[in-house]
Amino acid sequence: MSESFLLLATYGSVVVFVAFFIRSMTGFGSALISIPLLALLFDLKVVVPLEAILEVAISVLLLRAVYHTIDRRTVLPMMVGVAIGALLGVYGLSTVETPLLKRVFGVAIMGYALYLYRDQRPPRYQPTSLGWGFTAGLGGGIIGGTVGTSGPPYVIYLSYRLRDKSVLRATLIALFAFDGLWRVGLFTATGLLTGEILLMTAAVIPALVLGTWLGHRAHFNISQRRFMQLVAVVLGVAGFLLFVS
Repeated sequence: MSESFLLLATYGSVVVFVAFFIRSMTGFGSALISIPLLALLFDLKVVVPLEAILEVAISVLLLRAVYHTIDRRTVLPMMVGVAIGALLGVYGLSTVETPLLKRVFGVAIMGYALYLYRDQRPPRYQPTSLGWGFTAGLGGGIIGGTVGTSGPPYVIYLSYRLRDKSVLRATLIALFAFDGLWRVGLFTATGLLTGEILLMTAAVIPALVLGTWLGHRAHFNISQRRFMQLVAVVLGVAGFLLFVS
């Protein structure tokens, strides 16, 4: 095993540990942390499929515990949108030049980081139509297929539609599981899922497990507001570095 692979695997493990520590504490955000930071050293064509596999692993593990809490009426139209959007997104990933994707992704991440830092108000929980759910799924699918961060459209829509936190969390877990499985299938069909990606996945799995376990234990020890502001700062820096890299 080469020294360069060991260095990359060590860096990847640190990033994955932090990302899934955050995911375990807050319920979302692993892709928003891991993809910008991993993309500083890895090609997006490696990073996006890698992150999708990790999302599937964590979501499937959690799905059994929350299966009966999922809002199926809400999630089904979103899944249809995800399926269509991810097809378009994966096509974009396989055809668009990586430097352009990095710049577009960097701007999007900086914009979301600014929103996350400034808007700490609780959502107004205004129910929205199922048609908007399809649109959120379509948008998230396109973004997820292209640059891997499908979460923001899902979280924004569901936080306005679902009042119960447990139902919201369970529905997000189901959606991320479907999103990840569908994208992994598309990556396999298009030849983007390579042996290099599978080897790197195996190398960072221990970091995923450890980060998830510690995040679950630590989530009561910091306020949600302060923690999300910290996440926003990390995202903003990562987005800027990605844009100029």
